[in-house]
Amino acid sequence: MLRWQERDPRLAAGAFDRALELLDLTLADPRWRGRLSEIARARELLCDAAAGGGAYGSTLEGLDRYFLAFAVSARKSR
Repeated sequence: MLRWQERDPRLAAGAFDRALELLDLTLADPRWRGRLSEIARARELLCDAAAGGGAYGSTLEGLDRYFLAFAVSARKSR
């Protein structure tokens, strides 16, 4: 979403929809039962960032940095 925000708002909106879908599917998965509040909070912050960060001051750049650490960690454990 961050990459497409300036170039093509339609593609950015599609990326946002897919991100929400993935978070919703993760929330519905019983394997993540112990981490539902953290995942729901990430969803809430994504929505806030997409809407301009008015409620929590979140930004897409900040969320990108946050999730990059998890991606690097997952890559290392392969």
